[in-house]
Amino acid sequence: MLIDVVMPQLGESVVEGVVVKWLVAAGDAVAKDQTLLTISTDKVDAEIPAPAAGRVAQLLAKEGETVPVLTVVAKIETEEAQASVSAAAPAPPWDEEIEGVAGHLSRKTGPPLPVQPRVEAPAPPPPGPPPAPGRLRITPVVGRMAAAYGLDLSKVPGTGIEGRVTRRDVEAYLASGGGAAAEVPSPRAGAPAQGPAPWPAAPAPPAPPQPALAEGDQVVPWTPIRKRIAQHMVASKQTSPHVHIFAEVDLHKAVAHRAALKGTGVSVTYLPYVMYAAAKALREFPIVNAAVSGESTILRHDIHIAVAVDTEKGLLVPVVRNADRKSLVELSRAVDDLGERAKAGKVLPDELSGGTFSVTNPGAKGNLFGTPIINQPQAGVLRMGQVVKRPVVAVIEGSDAIVIRPMMYLCMAYDHRIIDGVAGNGFLFRVREILEAGDFG
Repeated sequence: MLIDVVMPQLGESVVEGVVVKWLVAAGDAVAKDQTLLTISTDKVDAEIPAPAAGRVAQLLAKEGETVPVLTVVAKIETEEAQASVSAAAPAPPWDEEIEGVAGHLSRKTGPPLPVQPRVEAPAPPPPGPPPAPGRLRITPVVGRMAAAYGLDLSKVPGTGIEGRVTRRDVEAYLASGGGAAAEVPSPRAGAPAQGPAPWPAAPAPPAPPQPALAEGDQVVPWTPIRKRIAQHMVASKQTSPHVHIFAEVDLHKAVAHRAALKGTGVSVTYLPYVMYAAAKALREFPIVNAAVSGESTILRHDIHIAVAVDTEKGLLVPVVRNADRKSLVELSRAVDDLGERAKAGKVLPDELSGGTFSVTNPGAKGNLFGTPIINQPQAGVLRMGQVVKRPVVAVIEGSDAIVIRPMMYLCMAYDHRIIDGVAGNGFLFRVREILEAGDFG
């Protein structure tokens, strides 16, 4: 019998994936759970195993192709089917659209078996009508592409389910010369009011000049993850008006607390300390733990802090859930676990989504401060600087004194569409207060 290999649903918000590389060819024998291909989604890269042992009958997607989740990308002929008689089965109707699909495999002869009538797969439906204004249903990838190129998605013909615009539709539209600055559609005469008119899309930026190549230069194509990072960063800067604010924090009490923990055999970096303080402050300033939805603000009930992790494939941002309910040591263990699995490529897709606020750490070889980019659709991100001993003025027994203290700059970026200066500054001031108070539970 033929077993389907499908594009898996890697997380509730993932609706499509890219076939990065096939590790088998049509006709190859495969074992159960053998890796067939690698895929890439908005959230994570993954390897797709064979659901059964047998031979690869068909490859139904090309490398580099973007396909919706639950789409059949290959078929495996099990040994049970190979031992039975099979007439050459008609190719499925989508075979003609797939280049490089292998022909039917020859099968061993044997005693005839009853043949069930084959039910032909229905032809794919024609492209649906464009969605009504204000009712576009798009994937995160399409949304970022639209923001990056300044597209009016109502003008892009959608070939997805119910007329949904897919990534392939946007790429085809751009290739056909589309992508001019989007215009806000005017309402039809007599049509009911649809609420406030949407914000007009920003004009498409001019194409950047291409650098000239010199002898010895090396051109390194972007990986799928690097492409998504680039798209995500550009879209974030085009979406949110970033405001950056700074605080200088005296960490001498945190340093003493960390040393005491080491004496008990527990090793904690400074990152969990900042997460601990941020989680407490987010509970007091819920507008920072929020997101923008159209012309509304979503105040998140739960506090899930995303932590940037540098891996060989690029930046990943796994999420520590319910951070405000965890102790300092529990936060440290969660960060260590997610960091190790992210670098090993074993982090789960759902662990890369759902963050409500982000904290980023430059690492041991860091720098004094930097201005981070907001991780959409969050409204704020906190960046740690390097901890450096410096002479500072402190009040000791009622008098000013110059002392040596471990100091760190914190930089917060917030979305000025929903966070005003009072709330943004108040949040960062509270984070500093918690860190300098030294009460870590």
